Amino acid sequence: MAFPDLQSFLRHCEERGDLARVPVAVDPEYEIAEIVTRVVRQDGPVLWFERVEGSRYPVVANVLGSKRRCEWALGRDPHAIGAELLRVAEEIVPPSPSALWGARKTLLRGRHFRVKTVDRGPSQEVEGEDTLDDLPVLTLWPQDGGPFVTFPLVVTRSPETGARNLGIYRMHVYDGRRTGMHWQIMKGGGYHYAEAERRGEPLPVAVALGADPITLLASVAPLPEGIDELAFAGFLRGAPTRLARCRSIDLAAPAGAEFVLEG
Repeated sequence: MAFPDLQSFLRHCEERGDLARVPVAVDPEYEIAEIVTRVVRQDGPVLWFERVEGSRYPVVANVLGSKRRCEWALGRDPHAIGAELLRVAEEIVPPSPSALWGARKTLLRGRHFRVKTVDRGPSQEVEGEDTLDDLPVLTLWPQDGGPFVTFPLVVTRSPETGARNLGIYRMHVYDGRRTGMHWQIMKGGGYHYAEAERRGEPLPVAVALGADPITLLASVAPLPEGIDELAFAGFLRGAPTRLARCRSIDLAAPAGAEFVLEG
């Protein structure tokens, strides 16, 4: 069962008693982070903070913080997926009719290693002028530089080759319109930024918050350089990853995300 969005996965967790709602008001500065840390250490459930001080939006945390939830998201044991890919790679080299036939199920699944771009998606049902100040961004540690977005799906494209990258780079929120992007030079997004800087061009960036669980997992997969994480999510899902064209920049972002930031 592939979950089309984060909300369907959260319902699945709640129906199985693996989601706890927090109805009281909580502070995004330190308090939520401390609560989540304690729950994670106890292999606890997903946490849904319904009332976050200073924001009209809730916060969910610890979504993929257990093996069982990763298995629900993927539909199978993550180790089994890795073992299957390794087995197929070993069996089809050198290729032969019998080897290819034996690996046919996995190879057929490979046809979903792609994306499907649409003009509009659920992430664009509401478009407005909310600023970063409206989002419940957490401050995690004393003496930290400020609030950070810690699980953003950052989409960039190489200005030189056109290759796409999906990565997780902490975003330091400076004010309602600006963030710092913590992408090191050895990361895909860092490469793209360096290319744009050499060319004297701005780098368009789309950031998805709250995507479906398979896309979340694919974004942190240790894939070889040049492998498209969004296409890999399609392989894991058994269906192409749906992207929606951005409104203000020439990029596309996960269509089912809760929020998409463009800049």
